[in-house]
Amino acid sequence: MIPDLPTPPEEDGVTRSGMRYRIMGKVQPTVILDLDSRHGVFTDAGGMSWMTPTINMSTNMQGGLLSGLARAFSGATAFLIQLNTSTQGHVAFCADFPGKIVPLELDAGESIVTHKHAFVCAEQSVELAVTFTRRFGAGLIGGDGFVLQKLTGPGTAFVEMDGDALEYHLGAGESMLVEPGHVAMFDPSVDFSIEMMKGLRNLLFSGESMFFAKLTGPGRVWLNSMTVSKLAHRVGEYIPKAGG
Repeated sequence: MIPDLPTPPEEDGVTRSGMRYRIMGKVQPTVILDLDSRHGVFTDAGGMSWMTPTINMSTNMQGGLLSGLARAFSGATAFLIQLNTSTQGHVAFCADFPGKIVPLELDAGESIVTHKHAFVCAEQSVELAVTFTRRFGAGLIGGDGFVLQKLTGPGTAFVEMDGDALEYHLGAGESMLVEPGHVAMFDPSVDFSIEMMKGLRNLLFSGESMFFAKLTGPGRVWLNSMTVSKLAHRVGEYIPKAGG
């Protein structure tokens, strides 16, 4: 028997495969998935928050050793956790940061490229792989812009947005300059490159990052309204300094 949830969900949905999910909370959300013998999901090692005793857990390297090492290089975990049941039960995944959890319904062969920390969990039919920006130099100077993750359908994946998720539709040749930490995910058709801020005075005194992510359409782009690095900087201002 599945325990009743203590509070009503913010979003209640069913995937195309028939798996029910509920997204709870507005500030730091949790997605709760109802599993049965037809449905299974996977997540990064350490990604599961709680589950009923009827859920079975197994750990493996999806795609083999090379895929696992590539994921570890990207900043994710080498091992993935598979979760399924022969009866029924539910499993929960909590966001690591205040924001939103967004369900993505992917068709067969359809992909989305995400920031390396955006992935929460996905149905077992979804493929998770490491991908690289088209321009190697973007990674050398842009940090997180070099190593990204790609989710490919068919199936439903859940991704985490920091703050609010803002969606833009870029036309062919249309570009945006974005502080790299704000890039959450984008269509594979979008070109990702890194540009240095122009002007020596801007570099020295603007207080902004030295580099911008340049996103060029066609395709959709999702941006985070909050970044971990900016939050850490603000919190750091209130941490007493040694000897202070």
